[in-house]
Amino acid sequence: MPNYEVHYLSVSDADAIIIRYENSGDQYVVLIDAGNVSDSDKIKNYIWNHWKTYTIDLAICTHPDSDHKGGFFGLLNDRDVIINEFWLNTPEDVIKEDEYNRLYPKRNRLSHCRECYDHPTDTDSLNLIDLAVSNKCNVYGAYCGKIHSHIPISVVGPSLDFYHPLAIEILKNNKRRKDEDNTIYNDIGYFSSVQAKSSIDDEPDDCSPTNAGSIILLFEPITSCKFLLLGDANRAAITDAISNNTNLSGSRIKVPHHGSKHNLTSVLIDKLAPCCAIISAKGSRKHPSRGIVHCLSNHCNVYSTHKSGTLIHTSYPITTPAIPLKEKQ
Repeated sequence: MPNYEVHYLSVSDADAIIIRYENSGDQYVVLIDAGNVSDSDKIKNYIWNHWKTYTIDLAICTHPDSDHKGGFFGLLNDRDVIINEFWLNTPEDVIKEDEYNRLYPKRNRLSHCRECYDHPTDTDSLNLIDLAVSNKCNVYGAYCGKIHSHIPISVVGPSLDFYHPLAIEILKNNKRRKDEDNTIYNDIGYFSSVQAKSSIDDEPDDCSPTNAGSIILLFEPITSCKFLLLGDANRAAITDAISNNTNLSGSRIKVPHHGSKHNLTSVLIDKLAPCCAIISAKGSRKHPSRGIVHCLSNHCNVYSTHKSGTLIHTSYPITTPAIPLKEKQ
């Protein structure tokens, strides 16, 4: 039987997930998002300390926001680190030459489409795609239906059709203010199910095109165990993934966008019916949303990196279970 580990690193309001999968003596290391620029050394050292390797067999950047792509720059510039294969999506995948020239007749299609993968702070750096190519990584788009040949990980969203209008919006280079909130997460006090549902269902969907275009992944190492990793996908993206895939309910889910109230509804949570929920967040009032945590706890224990630090799911016996942020009701 295959062995596996899924590590959700504690990187504040960012994402960095490491999967180790072993089958028939072959080991594979997968890195899904790499946190902020400052997180690259933490990720490198974590992989070495646990598995004595600097080789990442598959890297996936779910979307080009700085708290997901940032650490990849340091890893790709590190001579010790080898990344064999890289999955990411870019507007050039869906906006072809003719359409692009109608929209932007005076611009270069390739450079414009890759701008979203520019370094967050270093204007002299190569963008992430060009940097990966220069490091001889095999770079591929990752759309609904893509399956890795050796690792039981597949893409369940977005589809090419869903991503196309988002790519057009991404090219407009809409700048978003970083969603900062330093108020400490607090779950004390009475909070009814009705209050919890209204606190999220009455809110608008996350309007960021990069978030909506997040690569949604399903890791299914054994038949009875599956992990649904939602990146920062918004409600529309998750709804589309559910409509295109019949096997997403009952998963261990990585809650989208650090537990924001704009990325899930109570109806979507009920459809997903998770058996475990993991949130990567720093523990502010917004991240995670108290309403999201409450609605998730109707189905399962809810864990957050701000309470427990790095969280690990493994096929090996657990000796010290993590303490939930909120237990199943």
